[in-house]
Amino acid sequence: MRTGISILVASAICLGMVSAAEPGRGGPKPGRPPGHAKKHGGLPPGLAKKFGPTVPARCYIAVDPRYDDRAWFLIDGRWVLRQGFAPDVRVEVRQVMALPALPSPPPVPLPKVQVGLHVVLFG
Repeated sequence: MRTGISILVASAICLGMVSAAEPGRGGPKPGRPPGHAKKHGGLPPGLAKKFGPTVPARCYIAVDPRYDDRAWFLIDGRWVLRQGFAPDVRVEVRQVMALPALPSPPPVPLPKVQVGLHVVLFG
């Protein structure tokens, strides 16, 4: 009985040592979940894709507080509405709503909608 327990404990210790990756040698980076790498000035990856193939250095996003499945993106000097977001991007839109709004208006006048848009700058 003691031998079986000793073998079990030794196996668990060895398995723990083998499965742990050394820092800086692959494995997940501490502090960030996978898929949330620091890119584009903190812009969430799902929203970054909505800007198209190139993401500007300063990313303006305007969100209608009534909806989490759409947002306005300032692309090439004009506001473009993107809608029909997947559930993971909708989560990102709700996170953007929790961020502080711009203290001053964006460089391009906002689109005319029935409600005040929540504008956030990334970058």
